[in-house]
Amino acid sequence: MSLLSRKCRSFKRRHRLLRRTAASPISLVWWGSFEGGGGATVGDLHAVENLSAALRRAGHDHQVLSHPALGIADHCQVRDLFDVRREIETLVFVCGPIVQTDELVDLLAVHRKARKLAVGVSVISRHRQMAARFEAVLARDGLSRQSFDLAISRSLPCAVPEPGKRLKAGLCLRGDQRDYGDGMTEWAKAERLLLQLAETFGLDTEPIDTVLRPGNEATKIEQQFETVDLVLTTRLHGSLYGLSKGKPVIAIDQIKGTGKVKPILNRIGWPLAYSIEEANEALLAGQMRQVLIEWPIEMVTSSQATILDLSSKARADAVALIVGDKG
Repeated sequence: MSLLSRKCRSFKRRHRLLRRTAASPISLVWWGSFEGGGGATVGDLHAVENLSAALRRAGHDHQVLSHPALGIADHCQVRDLFDVRREIETLVFVCGPIVQTDELVDLLAVHRKARKLAVGVSVISRHRQMAARFEAVLARDGLSRQSFDLAISRSLPCAVPEPGKRLKAGLCLRGDQRDYGDGMTEWAKAERLLLQLAETFGLDTEPIDTVLRPGNEATKIEQQFETVDLVLTTRLHGSLYGLSKGKPVIAIDQIKGTGKVKPILNRIGWPLAYSIEEANEALLAGQMRQVLIEWPIEMVTSSQATILDLSSKARADAVALIVGDKG
């Protein structure tokens, strides 16, 4: 789309004479609120739903705005986010990276009088000006004061696979991440290393795509994490979901200098996370041998406890920020 076309579209979004969709004074938006579902993932969904549940428990009415393409019955279905009336008093963006997209910029401009907050998000250095459009940000990474991811609220016990079983690895791969800038993502190298690792150890593999779409709903994605024996991933939520389902995880942070995967896994005490600079065949093979020799039940259990603790605190902080003096 040309620059002129984009500007015309933004003008029409911002200066509509008629907006017909009512909204709650407290409204939660996420990437799943945008046209077509916005490429939202199961982690994004559970983050906004966990926050919504925490707000309900605290007695605060609100709505989660979602695009009908995702078919989430409990949410307020909004086909056109820019048809929402300027009734929102507190607009909360939940989970995912804060990146400068026309849709997000226009949404914040339309609701210019609303208090604008972002919680459970990633702040990327090249998009800091976008993060500055929010009055307050509780970031899981990217700021000196860090909160945590909101997606995980429960866990399953880690169990040793049956002796002699042919193990199955879930492959949860992110692909390119252009949000970080040109040439910042060595995704092809990371994926090659993980695929080669699975092949070297004779693992069956199952691709796990965390992006929500018809036929790839949240229940299916969660079930995939539950039925594999371990997870090989370049995704943050691939790591957190794998661990929460009781599975050992080997993760590569494919962003040069590290993005969010390794720093967040370091915070939960999970040692099998590697920067793209340090990851190599020998290192990964050595770690896989250790996993197979002694299934890391204690390590998984410890990281699960830390995830749940940090997630719970992050949700409580988010609720306190959202309700302010209403609490």
